[in-house]
Amino acid sequence: MIQSDGAEPRASRNLALLLAILVIWTIITIFGARLIYSGDVSLGDVVKTGIAWQILAAALYLVCVIWFFNWRDLGLRGPQAGTLRLLWLPFLILGLMGMLAILSGLPPVPVVVMILLNTLLVGFSEEVMFRGVFFSGLRDRVSIWPSILWTSVAFGAVHVLNGFVTGDFGMATIQAFAAAASGLVFIAIRLRTGSLWVAIAYHALWDWILFIGIAGAEGAVPEQVNATPSIAAMLLPFTLVLPNALYALWLLRGVGRSLPLGDPKAI
Repeated sequence: MIQSDGAEPRASRNLALLLAILVIWTIITIFGARLIYSGDVSLGDVVKTGIAWQILAAALYLVCVIWFFNWRDLGLRGPQAGTLRLLWLPFLILGLMGMLAILSGLPPVPVVVMILLNTLLVGFSEEVMFRGVFFSGLRDRVSIWPSILWTSVAFGAVHVLNGFVTGDFGMATIQAFAAAASGLVFIAIRLRTGSLWVAIAYHALWDWILFIGIAGAEGAVPEQVNATPSIAAMLLPFTLVLPNALYALWLLRGVGRSLPLGDPKAI
């Protein structure tokens, strides 16, 4: 297991190295999908039709990067005792999303399992890249709030590139803003629990419930109805993310005055 015990020296991180790692990860994740799928494909189809090999490859790439550079301050450890109770609202929202998914009708069990496997890969890959490698690298250079904001902006910006996979840059841009807001939630989870694993798990569960809800709705609604997304459907990501983002800002209060548990400089 990769650990953040801080017992061994690690290689230094500069901005050029961080950007190079991010660019390579993006190429594997986004443009790898273009090599695997013929033509445009929805993200829902990517996660439900089989193992997303490009996501698995990106995750393995990051494992190799961490091992090679001996980076052990990424928060890959268990949460500090008593910190999970701070996440009552994010998990309450997850529960409500799950209830809505059940009420709208679930897809077949094999689809549910396949989506879970792929969202676990997505959660690991994206959290290690952004709240792990990228955020920790920025903390070597700048203070905590710029690191938080730049990490969230970069996370959102990468989601615009989903348009190369889906062919819909308008929806990808909307998803990018929602992703940037979600980034605040994920970084707050890492900083307040001291564990990137908790952020990985929450990210995976969020995507899992969201995509099984989408898959279930696609099976229940005629295809022609889904052809053009409604305004409500386009605003749904913001509706789901906004309460979490506001709560994340509350959780992040005071991080500039004292080092939170998950700050690399506190490890």
